[in-house]
Amino acid sequence: TISAFFVVLDGEKECFLIEQPLDTQLTIKYELPANEKTEDKRVKVTLTDRRTKTQIFSKVVSDHKSELSMATGSEAAHDLCLKPQSPGKVRVNLEIERGHGQKYYAEMASENKMDRLQVEVVKLNDELAEILNEADYMKEKEVRFHRKAERINVAAVWWPVLQIGILVLTAVLQVQSLKNYFQA
Repeated sequence: TISAFFVVLDGEKECFLIEQPLDTQLTIKYELPANEKTEDKRVKVTLTDRRTKTQIFSKVVSDHKSELSMATGSEAAHDLCLKPQSPGKVRVNLEIERGHGQKYYAEMASENKMDRLQVEVVKLNDELAEILNEADYMKEKEVRFHRKAERINVAAVWWPVLQIGILVLTAVLQVQSLKNYFQA
């Protein structure tokens, strides 16, 4: 869970980096505290994939307090941006959680006529799936990092060998040049 409180000025955009595995469900809870000057506040919330620059989610919100659900579109980094759509500055309380929100589970329980225990089992299964998904994602990141480190290590080993070869070649050519100069 990530929580933030900030002020966004008119015309500016406030963005947060979110790096999660593919199809990770995010629940964004927001609150637009009431202000004496402006009661009608609208904020555009967008989730954009950094690699492909595609917009995965976009919605203009004006409720005083609510939550949004969205899923990541790839394993790349994402930008979660908020931009005021009303004049003046807008204060925003923001909370980002991984997984489904309470509203989702409440709707599921009412639609499927589930009791509280069944809903808790579903929540635990969802959390377990998220943890395993995150572990797989971190494992893939570690493998990519390891490959990159190996490539750098190989380059670090061969670079001095190349430098020594150039030095030896330069020395041989210098000796040859000096020999030819003094023999002439």
